[in-house]
Amino acid sequence: MNRMRSLITPVLLTFIVILSLMPTRTIASTPMRYIYSAPESSLDRRYVYHWDILKTALEKTKAQYGPYVMQPSTFMTEKRQAFEMRKATGKLNVMYLSTTPDLERDLIPVRIPVDKNLGGYCVFLIRKDEQARFKSVRTLDDLRHFTYGLGLGWIDVGILANNHLKVVSGSNYDGLFYMLANRRMDIFLRAAVEVLDEYDERKAKIPNLCIEDSLILYYPLPMYFWFPKTAEGRKMADRVREGMLKMIDDGTYNRIFFAYQGYKIERLHLKSRRIFKIDNPYLGPQTPFGDKRLWFDPIRDKVPAANELETH
Repeated sequence: MNRMRSLITPVLLTFIVILSLMPTRTIASTPMRYIYSAPESSLDRRYVYHWDILKTALEKTKAQYGPYVMQPSTFMTEKRQAFEMRKATGKLNVMYLSTTPDLERDLIPVRIPVDKNLGGYCVFLIRKDEQARFKSVRTLDDLRHFTYGLGLGWIDVGILANNHLKVVSGSNYDGLFYMLANRRMDIFLRAAVEVLDEYDERKAKIPNLCIEDSLILYYPLPMYFWFPKTAEGRKMADRVREGMLKMIDDGTYNRIFFAYQGYKIERLHLKSRRIFKIDNPYLGPQTPFGDKRLWFDPIRDKVPAANELETH
């Protein structure tokens, strides 16, 4: 037996040495490819923050899932995005959109509100000469005297209609700003996450617009990342969910959120506005209201100072 050990040991050592001298071979892993809808126009910056959240979630999971690629498709309307996702055509495989019963049935959501529901706090883009009209608003019934501009097919159209608010729809995002300027509507309803960039980019070209300064129309509007209902779509969703939860746990999520949104919350002075709440009839029982980490509240949540925000 001792003789056998003395023979095996040199053989194993020789084998180990041979292996160590062989050139290292790296097995290339195919990157997971996330294809999203491109911006609607050169001025459309609505989703820069959201794709940064997605990118960071993918970075956080490289050790478990390997490399990834994010690439824009051609621009697609929300209706077209949902169609491509349901059919799993491969032209688009990640979508950012609010929840509806149809989407919950047909696609795979990551039920973490990407913008912490800041998009549910809506402010009014109006004409400069009409600011005084809004000073007398005291009730939700007062708000029903105005017309609200929204994009054709946006989920907000149904939410407002369900709450007996009058909607004027437009088929073109950029065109809605001109519809407001040309008195086709009283208000272009804009999310707090969007309105400042939109206004700043257009105020020189459309100088008679301004942001109403005292009111908020609020409804819960959790915006999720969605994936096709396929095996690959489920894997993509699992990766993003894990990455987003890592970001929440290590503080990265809040740092990115406030880096992008903090100045908007302050500049729009959301904390001091009068809030009118309406219902969202499209919410399902799986909406994660119980996890307060996922929802921004302008009354409860303090915006950190710039020097408190670490880079991610």
